[in-house]
Amino acid sequence: MEIDLRRFGAWLKHKGRSKSTITSYVNAIDLYFRSGYRWTYQDACLWKENAMQSSKPATVNLRVHAMNACAEYSKVRWRLKPVKIQVQHFVEHQLTMSQYQRLLKGLLDDGEYRWWTAIKVLACTGVRISEFLQIRREDLKVGYVDVCGKGSKYRRIWFPSNLRQSVLSTFKEDGLILPFSDGVIRKRLHVFARRYGIPIGPMHPHEFRAFYARNVYERCKDLKFLQNLLGHADIKTTVRYLRKTSKGISRRVSRIVTW
Repeated sequence: MEIDLRRFGAWLKHKGRSKSTITSYVNAIDLYFRSGYRWTYQDACLWKENAMQSSKPATVNLRVHAMNACAEYSKVRWRLKPVKIQVQHFVEHQLTMSQYQRLLKGLLDDGEYRWWTAIKVLACTGVRISEFLQIRREDLKVGYVDVCGKGSKYRRIWFPSNLRQSVLSTFKEDGLILPFSDGVIRKRLHVFARRYGIPIGPMHPHEFRAFYARNVYERCKDLKFLQNLLGHADIKTTVRYLRKTSKGISRRVSRIVTW
């Protein structure tokens, strides 16, 4: 059985999947067939077993979800079970305030006003990258914007007054803040990391959402308020954004356990 990837992508879009999810799922199915597997349950199970030996669990699960979506699209009855992943109560990398400020200063000094604006908006709103790609400079003049978010649900993004003032006075071009794909943004962030001496680990779009969550909670200590700002249906998801780094936990344990 052959899968028409273009039609599969159109079906995912009709189902309300984000652009980044559609790209990831289509690429996963394309890789599956290019690796020589057939569209059968037996081959799908063999693929999963092999993938577990060579890829990280999160990567395997992303591809499992792609497989199951394609199985639904192609009207076959089998489904794959995701790999069970123990929830980690820590993260390996976090963007610090000093790194964030160094990044902004470097971009401003180099005249990278569009990218400076993008970083400011990401870090001061906590938007998902799919939501950010819908934001225009004109929206900051209003003070908020309603964007189509996860699951094709609209939610309101609020722009703090200090963000509005700094961006509107520094960046003068109306239109989309960054008219690029999320893939281009990720690659450019790595370029900036190397340029300004920032670890590459925390330099990805979603980390700015976590950066926003940590700093908002540190100032208000209101978990429900933060949940609403981030647009989470489950408060447990919000809590995960507040995890400490493994190094931070190690230092704290060392301070406590001295006997």
